[in-house]
Amino acid sequence: MTIELIYFAGCPNIEKARESIKSACKKAGISEKWKEIDQNASDAPDYVDGYGSPTILVNGKDVAGGKADCCATGNCRIYPDMTGVPSAELILTALER
Repeated sequence: MTIELIYFAGCPNIEKARESIKSACKKAGISEKWKEIDQNASDAPDYVDGYGSPTILVNGKDVAGGKADCCATGNCRIYPDMTGVPSAELILTALER
């Protein structure tokens, strides 16, 4: 299983996103291990373009929809519950798929 956290440097929600990932992993009984990708880094893969920050992918799929449901690179993201962080429950659902 691959978990990726896509963000931009200075994102005000990155720490809360990390906490959501940790909580979801704990609830799922899996290792709290993920890859972090700064979408503005020169070595960032092309596929991270078009996501807002923070975005969490599980096995390459956005836990909250997709790029069309999101926003633009370099912008903060708002999730369905109107917060700037995906909930642990949203991530857990993706982990259990």
